[in-house]
Parts: sequence; structure tokens; C-alpha cells
Amino acid sequence: MSRDTRFAYLINIPLIIYLVCMLAWPICWGFYTSLTNKTIGGGNGAFVGLKNYINLLMDPSYRSSIVNTLVFTAISISLKLVLGLAMALALNTKFRGRNIVRALLLIPWTLPNIVAVLNWRWIFSSTGGIANYILTTLGIADHDLVWFGSPKLAMATVIIANVWRGTPFFAISILASLQTISADGYEAASIDGANIFQQFWHITLPEIRDTILLSTLMSTIWTLNEFESVWLMTGGGPNGSTEVMNVFSYQTAMKSMMLGKGIAVSILAMPVLIALITVLARHMVPKDGRR
Repeated sequence: MSRDTRFAYLINIPLIIYLVCMLAWPICWGFYTSLTNKTIGGGNGAFVGLKNYINLLMDPSYRSSIVNTLVFTAISISLKLVLGLAMALALNTKFRGRNIVRALLLIPWTLPNIVAVLNWRWIFSSTGGIANYILTTLGIADHDLVWFGSPKLAMATVIIANVWRGTPFFAISILASLQTISADGYEAASIDGANIFQQFWHITLPEIRDTILLSTLMSTIWTLNEFESVWLMTGGGPNGSTEVMNVFSYQTAMKSMMLGKGIAVSILAMPVLIALITVLARHMVPKDGRR
């Protein structure tokens, strides 16, 4: 082993210790616990092998939570991408007050999540909520809607809240990429007679494609892991219609006291998350090691 290699290992010892203590050990403990019937306050629990995983796969509520998670993630990511792209394109043009608008774009990020969720609960409240007021005033609805009492409306509320909070990430990321595009290409395209849509398709989109991909992957990981806003807004209801996987895991582990089974829910989701993280890492770090 060369001197440089020994030095590299030496300076990375603190990082290795941190990763082992804070990442590897909890994952190993969680995986072992998922193989037991451990309950909260019930001792270590007996080893049951893959029973928790088999029971989960046969549980209609768990399968329903997977569907809810996929619907929630797919719709949220699609809306965040489209709205974020539109916002970035708009903010990339010059107009009076553009810097103020860009600053206001950060408001969803600056607010604590609990504050944002409570505001959305008030907006969609069936009594005195501003959403019902606007809909009835405009004549779109002839009565107040019970947003959190209908499965489709409840899912719509958590999607809207997630989109509102996550769209600025797409907008800011894409805007930063747009500002690196040289104006020479657009000028040449205009001289050749290309319209604005052709310029977007052949010049803008290829330049921001990687940024869109990275933003989508990162946001997908965050959205799949969403718990707090869904739990605080709907609690997974009504009748499990908004019970995403993390909410189902919490309900199983904390409310039903079946800790081993609750952890198994998270373990089952790990292959998907690892795959997404692997793809993200490959795109963030080129093969030649240069950015």
C-alpha cells in the first residue's frame, strides 16, 4: 500500500466511522427487526423470517398504499415539472420587477412545512375555507365541498400542497440552466426563420435536458418519501384513500404497535429508492470524474 493510499484512508477514517454508525448499523438493525415480530414495548421479539413481508404482500391495505404512492408521485412530479418549466421560462425573460418575483418564488421553501400544511388545511376547510368561497363565488360549485371527506378530493388536496411546495425547486434549477445558454444560437435560429416553438425544441430543451432529468429524479425521491404533509393534512384518510407507503408504515409501526412489520414496509421500498439514487449519482458524477 502506497503512502498516498494510507494517507487517504487515514483522513477518511472519521467519515467511515460516521457512515458505519449512522447509516450501516441502523439499516442492518432495521432489516433484522423486520424479520421479527417485535412490537413497541414488547421486548426483542421472536424471529419470524419473511413472515412480515409475506403478510404485507397479501395485505390489501399495503397494496392500496403502493397505488396511492404511485398516483401521488406521478401526478405531483408531472405538475411540478410542467409548472416549474413554465415559471423558469417566464422568469428568464426581462421584465420590470423580475428580481422581486424570483425572490417571492422562494416563499414555499422558506415556510416551515407545518405552517404550510396548516394553511392548506384552512384553505380547503369545508367551513370557511377560501377554496370553497372562490368556487361558489365563481359559480363553479353550488355548495361547499367536503375536501377531506371525499377520496378523490382528499388526494387532490395533498397533491396541490406538494406541487405548491416543490415547484420552485424545478423552476430555480431550470432557470439556472437557462441562464447558461448563449444568445447566439437563438439569434442564428431567428435569422434562419425558426419560430419560438422550434427554438425551444431544438435549442432550449437539449440544453436543459440534463437539469430536468436530475431535478425530476431528486424530486421523485423526495415525493416517494413524503410523510409529514400527507399525515398532517389527511392522516391517510378518508378510508385510506391518501394512505401512502410512509403513512401506512407509521400507522403499522406506531399505532398498531407492530414495529417489525412497519419497518418491513420501508425495507420493501428501498430497492426502488436505491435504483433512483444510483441513476441520480451516475448523472451527477460523469465517468471521467469531471463536472
